[in-house]
Order: sequence, then C-alpha cells, then structure tokens
Amino acid sequence: MPAQITEEILRRTISGTETVWMIQLAGSQKSVPLDPEAAEYYVDISDLRRTLVDRTTQQVNAMVDKVVAAALEAFPQPETASDVLLFPSQVDQSTTIVMPDGTRAKVKMS
Repeated sequence: MPAQITEEILRRTISGTETVWMIQLAGSQKSVPLDPEAAEYYVDISDLRRTLVDRTTQQVNAMVDKVVAAALEAFPQPETASDVLLFPSQVDQSTTIVMPDGTRAKVKMS
C-alpha cells in the first residue's frame, strides 16, 4: 500500500540517536510511525516490481515442479517429463504467498 513520509524525527538521548519516520497511508489523514521491523517498504518502484516478480516466479516454478513431479509419479515410464501431457485446467491454479511481514497474498493463475 502506498504511503508518504510526512515527518522525520531525530531523537538524541543518553543511550544514542534514533530516527523515526512518520508516514501517512493513502486514503488516511493520520500519520503513524513507520516500524521497519514490522513492515517491508520500498522507496524505488523498480525494487518493488523486481521483488514481486521474483516472488511470483518462485511460486510459479514451485507449482510447475509439483505438476511435473506428480506426472512422473503417476506415469514413471516416459523418458522425459515432456513426454507427458499436462492439463493446467485440472490443476489448482492458485496459491498463497506468505510475505515477509506475515501477510498472506493469494496468487491466481489464469
């Protein structure tokens, strides 16, 4: 979800210096502190895009590997996996991805 940094707070205490960023989420008028430990955030849209594409590619590869393994188990005689016809419409075409912050996202292939 998009957010904008509204304030940077620099706290200097006897134990050290701490920087806190206040952010405003899209559609909200309230600013809240950004907790870098609780949320994954991106400043550059190309980094976000690359991360999402990489995660999606990993999930698609895992689904294809499952289908190939199931085909080879069901039909152990073919010389290669390409000798088996695969019908994606008969395979569950959605999966759930767990994001680093614990959020679950369902990916559906069409």
